Amino acid sequence: MTWIVALGFGPLAFGQVTIKIRLINVGSGHPVQKQPITVAMLYEKNEKTPPKYESTLHLETDMNGEAQFGLPEPAPAHLSAQVHLTSENWHCGCMALVTTEDLIQKGIAVSGPNVRASDKPIKTEPNEILFLARPFSFFERLIAPLLRG
Repeated sequence: MTWIVALGFGPLAFGQVTIKIRLINVGSGHPVQKQPITVAMLYEKNEKTPPKYESTLHLETDMNGEAQFGLPEPAPAHLSAQVHLTSENWHCGCMALVTTEDLIQKGIAVSGPNVRASDKPIKTEPNEILFLARPFSFFERLIAPLLRG
């Protein structure tokens, strides 16, 4: 019986925490695929760092608009994640600086000032960063070149 309990709860106590990053088109609710993401592990000077870890990860969203990575052990107190949208025709608050504790406990949702979730409830899960993006409207795409130049 002890082995069954140990095997059942072992991954919770000793396993690596997996973080999921999702990128969603908030207008349609569809995932945004094949977008590059950079994640940086931000250890404080007084924090213990793992002997071998990647301080910066380069990921890409899959067909579900998701990218995943495992937190090193010990985990950093903070991390940053940034989506680099390949099209400039998006509204997105595509950068997050988060405490690892908040991320693990409740998850984080990030949207820009021009991104509205409207009537759709946005729910994050523990261990998840959710980026909400909205493509430019037809009118915004027409006037965007005039505003840049």
